[in-house]
Amino acid sequence: MGYIRRIRSLGFYLWHMNHMLTHMLIGMVYAWILREVWQQISTQYIILAAFGSVVIDIDHLLYFFTYGRHEWYAFEVRKLLRQGQLRTLWLFWKYNHKSNTGLATHNVYFVGFFIFLSLLSFQHDWKTGVVLFGAIVLHLIYDMFDDVMMLGHLNKSWKSIKHKPYHEPDSVEEVTAAAEY
Repeated sequence: MGYIRRIRSLGFYLWHMNHMLTHMLIGMVYAWILREVWQQISTQYIILAAFGSVVIDIDHLLYFFTYGRHEWYAFEVRKLLRQGQLRTLWLFWKYNHKSNTGLATHNVYFVGFFIFLSLLSFQHDWKTGVVLFGAIVLHLIYDMFDDVMMLGHLNKSWKSIKHKPYHEPDSVEEVTAAAEY
C-alpha cells in the first residue's frame, strides 16, 4: 500500500510541476538551436541549458528565507514546511507565486543584464556563457509572457528593482482546501 501512495504522490508533483518542466523544455530547445548554429553539440551545453533555465528561480527560496522572510507569503511557506504539508505547499506555490511582487531578480533590469552578458559571451565566443545566460534570459522572458497570460498584465516586480511587499491574496483558504482533496 505504501508503494501506491508514493507513486500517487509522485504523479501529483509531476502533474503540478508543468511550469518548471516548461522552463527546462525551453532550455533544451535553446540548446538545440545553438547546436544548429555552432554545428556541434555537447552534453555539457545541454546540462548547462537545463540548469540555466531553472537557476534564476533560486530567488524564490532566497525570498522565503532572507529578504522577504518577514512578509506574510514567506511566513505561510515556512509554516507549511514546518508542518510537513508538502502537497498544500506545492499548490500554494503554484497558485500564488504569480502574485509575489517582491522577487529581486525577476525584473526588466535583470533581463537586460543577462541579455548583455549573453551578447558579450557571444562576442567573445564563450559558448558556456552564451548557453547559461541565454537560458536565464529565456526563463525570464517566459515568466513575463506567463504573467501576461495568467494575470492579464505584467507582475509589478518586472517594472521595478526595488523590493515590494507581498500582500495576502483573497483565496488562501481555497488553495488550502484544494490541496486537501
